[in-house]
Amino acid sequence: MTDDTSIQFDNDVQFDGECVIVWAVTEQRRIKCTIPRATVHSVPKFSDLITREINRDRREIVDRLRTILVAKIAEAGTDTVELLPLDLI
Repeated sequence: MTDDTSIQFDNDVQFDGECVIVWAVTEQRRIKCTIPRATVHSVPKFSDLITREINRDRREIVDRLRTILVAKIAEAGTDTVELLPLDLI
């Protein structure tokens, strides 16, 4: 099990128009984390953001979803994680 303190997220958060992308680093590996636009829109504070606003707020989006990303990384065991709207429930 990976805990919150053993996962670091890169400061370089990208938005490609479809997904927010951030890399997480554990003691064993690097994990590409993607947060699709549908997931961003499932977070009440970000539900009506347009492309420009998602790009502007991409770091805050990752910060808001950090705990859920950490849990998903811990259970996934793969080098890529996609945070889906159902993961927020």
